Amino acid sequence: MSQLYIFNPDHDLALASNSDHFDAPLSARIFARDFSLLPLWYAEPDAVIVSERIDSKWFTGIQTLFPQLAGQRIVSSYEYANNAQPWGWNKTIRKTLEKHHFPQVPSIAYLETLRKLQHRALAIEATTYMQDIQSDTLNLAKPAVLLSEHEIFQFIENHPFAILKAPWSGSGKGIIRSLGTLSENLLNRAKNIAIKQSGIVAEPLYTVVQDFAMEFFCADNKTRFAGYSLFFSNEHGAYTGNWLATDEQIAERLSQWISPTDLLRIQQRLTDFLNEQVAPYYSGYLGVDMLVYQQDNRYFIHPCVEINLRMTMGLVARKLYDTFVETGKTGMYSVEFQKTTEETTLSHKQNHSPIIENGRIQKGELFLTPRYSDTQYFAHVTVE
Repeated sequence: MSQLYIFNPDHDLALASNSDHFDAPLSARIFARDFSLLPLWYAEPDAVIVSERIDSKWFTGIQTLFPQLAGQRIVSSYEYANNAQPWGWNKTIRKTLEKHHFPQVPSIAYLETLRKLQHRALAIEATTYMQDIQSDTLNLAKPAVLLSEHEIFQFIENHPFAILKAPWSGSGKGIIRSLGTLSENLLNRAKNIAIKQSGIVAEPLYTVVQDFAMEFFCADNKTRFAGYSLFFSNEHGAYTGNWLATDEQIAERLSQWISPTDLLRIQQRLTDFLNEQVAPYYSGYLGVDMLVYQQDNRYFIHPCVEINLRMTMGLVARKLYDTFVETGKTGMYSVEFQKTTEETTLSHKQNHSPIIENGRIQKGELFLTPRYSDTQYFAHVTVE
């Protein structure tokens, strides 16, 4: 039977709560509602996607433009498949599926193991694993794990410009930036995270030149490389979009800062690490976020900012490009927020309708999810 795809973007927050009754904030619930059909673009060909809204006219139009989607279905309940593929697995989504009498859900023991793996300690272990890579541009300094208010105070005193991260967090959430001043508010926020999550992870604040990621897939105790992601974030660290291009084009763009040899070495060492530490316990996609930063007029690579054991927007962009964009073309996959649909229309009124041939976008802009009068989050692809 088909796989049931669920977009649950509150996954990182639910993971931090470690509760099967996590109540997502309103913004996360609106995001989940507006993007409920995003899985159309990364799911298997015969997938079933859960959405509280079903716009049959919009969906028929999309299937006409893209024959690749002909076998997919949209449903309003959880009763049309045996296997579920949420954005990420946690106790909350497991409980939701149980309430709907879903036939197969992961065990609590499996989810506990998965949660341990998604602690930021995994990224620190991966960094240690790469210590034997010889490169002048590779920064293998490990972040500090701070356990008390005193340790937090000392770290900020020594590193006025720093970034502190909740052990269970992602997508720009659970992050505190110190910008040169140690305020009481900053110290209290960091202390509260350290109390709730038994510590907080800290490292210097880098002057970021380019965010990127390596995507992987684990199955049958093995890990394979699934492609590159070159992405962008706003001043708060929240994801805004991906550059759409082939893996070769992304590697070429990165080569202005990173040698192809270093990229390959990082990929190989990460594959080995994931084979040992993740693949025996986890099946599915994951992303390893990285960055290029500038310091003293030189460029350096941070090879493991975080590891996300779930679907990622970078993987969405990778699958979007490989399946729905004309190979060799470039463009942008963007996730945006607008208070009203009118604002969305105004901000995109100069863009052109897409040219689509044989199920692939040649040029122009395409919205990936339907828009209603109350839609606030939307995704679109623009191909040059």
